[in-house]
Amino acid sequence: MKQILSLMIIAIITATLLTAGCVESPDSNGVVTPTPEITPVPTEPAPAEDLLVPGPLGTMPPGQDVQATISRDPLRTDIYVTFNGGRGMSAIVRLDATMYASDGRVEEQSMARPRMGESITFTGTRGTDRVKVTVLYNTGEVVVINDGLFEYRSR
Repeated sequence: MKQILSLMIIAIITATLLTAGCVESPDSNGVVTPTPEITPVPTEPAPAEDLLVPGPLGTMPPGQDVQATISRDPLRTDIYVTFNGGRGMSAIVRLDATMYASDGRVEEQSMARPRMGESITFTGTRGTDRVKVTVLYNTGEVVVINDGLFEYRSR
């Protein structure tokens, strides 16, 4: 007898759970709201002029400042990024340098665990190019340490 009673209670609970999702709430009034279709909007690449605008520099952690110098070869279009070190150089995991050339090219180069005096060379243009230098600290923090425009000077 106890088994039959238990089976009936389980059957009633199961039937209640199965039909619970089939009942409309009184607030819906039979109105079906269509789901809007999401169509992706194609993104246009940023114009080269926007890439040639330097951004703000970041704030380095206290006592962990580092420097990198960006220079341009006076006879050629080469641009040099040289790591100068600093008090926080032991905390630097990677240095990333990005050149935004006035002809629309974007080049990236990195140095893992940079040492003082180590450098990267980019081939720039005969126009004005932008170079942005960021460092990754061992804490995971990424800081922009240099971002500027470098103009080619003809002889």
